[in-house]
Order: sequence, then C-alpha cells, then structure tokens
Amino acid sequence: MPELGILGNHVLLDLDSSGNLTWPSAISKRLCWGVGADDRWHFSEERASIRQSVDSNEITTVTRMRVPGGDITQRVEVIPWGGQSVTKIEFYNETPIPVAISILLLDFGPVEIDSTTVRVNAKPIIVSSKVPRMLIAGSGYQDMTDRIVKAEIQDSRTSTSSIDKPSRDSALIFPLPHSTKLELVINNEDLDNLPDIERSPSFKDVSNGWLKHFESGMEIQTDDNRLASVLNTARRHLLIGSDQEINSRFWSVDSDEPVLPLTALALMAWGHTDSAKKLIFKYMESTPTSLFKNNVNKETLYALCLWQKYLEFCFPEEELADITPWINESVRQLLASLPSKRRLKKRDITLEVVSLRAAIEILMFVQEKSLATELQNQLVRIEDVIGSKENTSPFRKYTQSYQIIIETLSGYLQIQEPSLTLDQILIKADPTGSLITDSRQQDPVFSALLLLAIRAGFLQEEKLPSGEKQIQVASLYDPDWIGVGIRVNNAPVNSGIMGYAIRWHGTSPALLWEANTSNRIQINARSLDKSWFSNDYIGETLLAKQMPKETAVTIHADTSLLKNRIKPDSPDGGTFR
Repeated sequence: MPELGILGNHVLLDLDSSGNLTWPSAISKRLCWGVGADDRWHFSEERASIRQSVDSNEITTVTRMRVPGGDITQRVEVIPWGGQSVTKIEFYNETPIPVAISILLLDFGPVEIDSTTVRVNAKPIIVSSKVPRMLIAGSGYQDMTDRIVKAEIQDSRTSTSSIDKPSRDSALIFPLPHSTKLELVINNEDLDNLPDIERSPSFKDVSNGWLKHFESGMEIQTDDNRLASVLNTARRHLLIGSDQEINSRFWSVDSDEPVLPLTALALMAWGHTDSAKKLIFKYMESTPTSLFKNNVNKETLYALCLWQKYLEFCFPEEELADITPWINESVRQLLASLPSKRRLKKRDITLEVVSLRAAIEILMFVQEKSLATELQNQLVRIEDVIGSKENTSPFRKYTQSYQIIIETLSGYLQIQEPSLTLDQILIKADPTGSLITDSRQQDPVFSALLLLAIRAGFLQEEKLPSGEKQIQVASLYDPDWIGVGIRVNNAPVNSGIMGYAIRWHGTSPALLWEANTSNRIQINARSLDKSWFSNDYIGETLLAKQMPKETAVTIHADTSLLKNRIKPDSPDGGTFR
C-alpha cells in the first residue's frame, strides 16, 4: 500500500510491507509491532511470517502475522478528526490462545501512561482500548526488541509497570486474549486531544468514504478483483497526493515524466476534476520566479496546457474566469520571451506554440474573444515563420493510445517485456494493489500512468477531421479476454459522460452504451469488431464472433487471472449515469 492519508489534509504516512508506520518529518517517528506467542516473540521486522492483502472492500490493508495457532491481524487507516487527522490501528487475535502485543514507539520521545492515554510532554499521543501492562524504555529498534524478549509480561490484573528510565524510544505491552481486538488512535498533528475509541470512525466508515469518492468519478467493473484493488490503490494515492504541498516528499520522484501534470491529467481523466483543479492551482502558484522578466518556464507552459485539458471536463464559464489575469500575464511574458524571426527557426518552440493554442481556447471559453483573436493573429505569424502547424499537446501520448501508454509504463517500470499487457501489470502488483517503484511502495508517476493506461484501455477519445469525437471502447480486449464481461459507468468525455457494458453470448460480445454529451460522436470497438461503428448516443449491438487463441484454453482453469467471468447471459445491463 502506498502512503496513507485523507482528502483535505496534508498528513502523509508510510505503511510498509510489514505493517510498520512512519511519520516523515524532521525527526521521523516510527511505529513497529510484535506478538508474544506461546513459543517466542515475533516481530514485524522479521517479515518471514508476514502477509499483506486488502479486506473485502478492496480498500483497507490487512497485515497478517502467522504465530502458533493462527494469525494476528492488523488494520491501519488515517481518519478525520476535528478538521484534521489521526491514525487508527487495530490488532485482532484469531488464535485460540492469549498473546501479548508490543507497540514499539521509535523517536516519539519520553512517554508517560495515564490509564488508556499515552502522553509525551503532557500531550496525548495515543489513546488505546486497553490499558498497557508494561512500559519499556530503550534506545533503537534492536535494543528495544532485546529488552522486550527479556521482560516478563505482568499479570493482566496488575497495574502498568515501567522498566528503566524514560527515553526517546519505548514500547507498550498489551495483553490480547483470544478473539479480542486492541485499538489505538495516534496523534498525527500535535493535537491537544484525541477522540475516544468509540467515537472515532470505524474502518467500514473509512472504506465507505473512499468508495463514495471513487463513485463520483469513472467506475470500471470486471470479473477480476485484482483490477479493483489496483484501481482503488492508485486513485486513492493520487487523491491523497492532490492535498500535498508542491515541496512535499510525495512529489520527490526520480523520473523524466512530468509528475504533477501527469497526476492532474489522471485525476481529470477519471472524473476527479475538483482535486485536479486544486492541484493545478498549486502547480501555478509554485512556479519558480525567473530572474528574467520575459522568460517563461516549463511549469507555466504545462499549466496552460492543463487548463485547456480541464475544459474537456467542466461546463460553467465561471470555472476558469478567475484565472484569466494569470493567463494574460503568462501569455504576455511568453510572447516577449520568443526570439527574433531569424532565430525563431533554429529553436524548438513546440511547447510554447501548444501553450499559446491552449491559451486561445481558454480565452474563447471565458468569453475573452478580443484577446483570443489578437493572440490567434500573433500565433499565425509565428507559425508562418517556423513553418509548422502540427505541434501536438505534450499530453497526447498519455491520452490517445492504449498501447503507447502501456509502453511508457513498461519503460518506467523497466520491465523487459516485448509487449506489456494490463494482465502482466496485475500479476506484478502485490496483494494490496501496489507495485514497488524505486525505493517506494508506489510512486505518483506509476499511479498516474497506470490510471491513464487503464482509462485508455477501456475508453479512448480523439477528435476526427469531421469535428466528431471518436470514442473507442474496450481497446485492451484481446483473445485472452474473450468471455470477460466489463462495465464502465460515469466516464468523463469531452463535454459529457458515457457508460457502456459488454456481455457475452457464447463467443459473441454484446455492446450496450449510453453517452450524454453535446458533441457529435462516433462510437467504435475496433479490438472486437473492426467494421462496426455508430453515431448514436444510446444503443446496443451484437459484435462479431470472437475466435479464441488455441493456447488460450487454460483461461478457464483455476490458475487463470480472469477465471471468475460474467455468465454469458447474465442480466448486468441497466441505465448508465
């Protein structure tokens, strides 16, 4: 699972593959854990007995530690509280015998225990559902685990005991009987008080909240649960990222890909326009100041192109009216920064020209027609000099072709596959739906490229010379997907939304679709039927019969990635939003 957080809050936590937590800051607080079973102490850092997955809602990460008799499970979420956030952790004993839970607090500072409240400098840092039975102080992870192993757990009827002098590192020991749970609420932001355990949102509440956010955008349903976990992980990751400051470590990625523009683009493509707009504003405001008055940096050019893409996913004019002064100033500086006619031919100004076109479209949209016309006349003169009028958007390779995006993703992951497919990505993802990139559990470039690839695989949009919007559905279908039913709802398209479903009648796919847009459209499904297309906004049709590959007979085996298929005649139709 990538970094944890909530919408509208800057707090970001690392949850690693062992269920350990880190709060990155000047001094990184870290929480590790262990289980005292009837054979020995088992610590999370050992990893051998640790497995991770997501729960049934495909949202919350579940970390399982195997001990004699069964599993100890851990769940972690960041939850809202008082306009800010806290972290909630749950441990559940699935074994038939009692165990002890150790909570290692590294770099938290000297702690004091007051019943179920743990304090540092008189401020609450943890509220627990049980009273800890021992407090151990030490120095460093290894020293702490050694002290825990040597300590004798006090009888649960005794009061909390303390070993050694207070230090920056300490451990809390809790008894945990069979079939009971231990809950902790942890201070993220130096809050003066913490919620009672009973008053804090449940893990189900958190999951439902995230699902509501996802439902506000595009939805994709298939027979493969792993696609759901990968989608949820990536979308959640970028939504959390949209609230991070530009200088946050969240955006620290060693990549040539434009990480913030990619994130904003992916959020827009999936219908999360409010989060995208918020991120674009941050991107604009963080643009470094040039030493030269008439010099425009790449960030400004990208921002202009992003606002043009934003037009595809919003309707009211007032949505962009507030950025008109910024556009005017940026365009003025951009025009002033261009070299003389003699030097113009020798310089690559592709991004500058594309940005000017974007600015013209935005100005027309907000009814600044005179400014748009003036700028258009200047752009014509520039294009006459450079002799090119076919410069494309810097985002084209991320939006127009499923195969190109997949190849870009393959290159970023350094996967040496001759032809990467979505199936292969799903196989490489861990059970939480994330994929380790560099030193992170998942970074925003991967999350954005993945979302853009999946979007293009299920729905691609392109403007035809006739002015129609060509919408290609199910680009990712190949013979290995024969029999796999899919459903897409609430997909943003230019000036509207669209939904469709594919149901199977034997080896013949039936396509049902509904589009709500003011644009003229052309729908096709070339991966399934090269000859079919329609200009209708609503309809259904039976596409060409598909011929499975001879080697694809194993698709029905239990080992198949896509084994749980929609039944050929299942009633999964309905009205699209």
